[in-house]
Amino acid sequence: MKKMLLTLVSVGLACSLLVPTSAVSTHKVEAATTKPSFKDISGHWAESSIETAVQAGILNGYSDGTYKPNNTITRAELLKVMALTFKLEIGSGGSTWYAPYQTALAKAGVYMDGDYPGNVNNPATRNEMAKLAVRGEYAEYRNKKLTAAELMFRAVNKGILSRSGTKAESINTEGTTTRAEAAVLVTRLLKLSSGGTLTVDKGASSAAEIAWRGNNMITMLNQKDIKTLPFSVDINKKYNVTIDKLIILDPADTNGYYMNYLDGATYYPSDKKLKPADNYVFAFKVIGKNLVTDGAKQYVTNSFYMYMDDYTGSTIKLAEKYFYRDGSLSDRNGLFVNDKEFVFRNPNEKAYNYIFALVPKKYIDAQIKEYGGFPIHLERFNVSFGKDSQFYLTNVKDVWGS
Repeated sequence: MKKMLLTLVSVGLACSLLVPTSAVSTHKVEAATTKPSFKDISGHWAESSIETAVQAGILNGYSDGTYKPNNTITRAELLKVMALTFKLEIGSGGSTWYAPYQTALAKAGVYMDGDYPGNVNNPATRNEMAKLAVRGEYAEYRNKKLTAAELMFRAVNKGILSRSGTKAESINTEGTTTRAEAAVLVTRLLKLSSGGTLTVDKGASSAAEIAWRGNNMITMLNQKDIKTLPFSVDINKKYNVTIDKLIILDPADTNGYYMNYLDGATYYPSDKKLKPADNYVFAFKVIGKNLVTDGAKQYVTNSFYMYMDDYTGSTIKLAEKYFYRDGSLSDRNGLFVNDKEFVFRNPNEKAYNYIFALVPKKYIDAQIKEYGGFPIHLERFNVSFGKDSQFYLTNVKDVWGS
């Protein structure tokens, strides 16, 4: 038999589980009494997790003494793994071998209709893994039809999942799940169930949060009150700006999200005593839009800046390789600067760019202490400071907006 065996018993009994599911009356998980041994996992990056998951009785190997860590795991097999990991009460019977596990997960509010559209025997994706893991581990998410993007963020933000490559952006939501990754997931969930804590990959958490809602405020500042992005505001009667994304980068975190874009950057802090690592970089991706309808040419140099009391004006300059001087104001990958004045000639014409602010961490801490959150206070250019000039990207406001 070459079918993957995700069984309830130790390796030595793998062949005994070729009994149809309908004939199995109990689904008790029995931990192996000895450390499992597979001939194809020595030195594998997930070796320890594979041994833990197999010894716990959740996963198993093949009758030829292999585990095949790089093979994919199917949706049906993942249903069984999750039901066993969360120690759900599993019945018997059903039209398929996996039906009892699917039913148990559905009754518990872990599996919901529509979670696995199409063939249940297809390889499971990382998104599909995140859905079951988050709902199973956290009662507040059970029976909730949340988006795949939010569930992926919740999984990464809680340490259940992490990046799938070297860069933080490589969370690979639609990538298939391997047996090695399934073992890591099981091991992490078992650690939580025993009262342990997980290490959160903040870079990957930022990537997942930005994919979900266009910013990483929860990951970086544990703050949820940012306005829904994209957020549109008129700078004046002729010009509108949409803040498409807000990306917060930590120069101190060499494994953080988009950190390669800070290589070679020049820092311009208002407080010269502050080192780059003493700050966060706020990168606002903006889309400028021409509101003039009469065809008159319009020049736009700046739209808004971030107000930070004594630190207003602190910023960074990206390395030259991220500057584009091709005369285009088009959208580009990653962080970039279109080094050209916005010149609009046609109604509704658009232009793309980033606006950067260098924000001291101590200033953020002080603001949170005073206001209960960090106010993102933005000021329109060429408008006298006051109610007409200011707008906020957060619900919390500083003394100027209260």
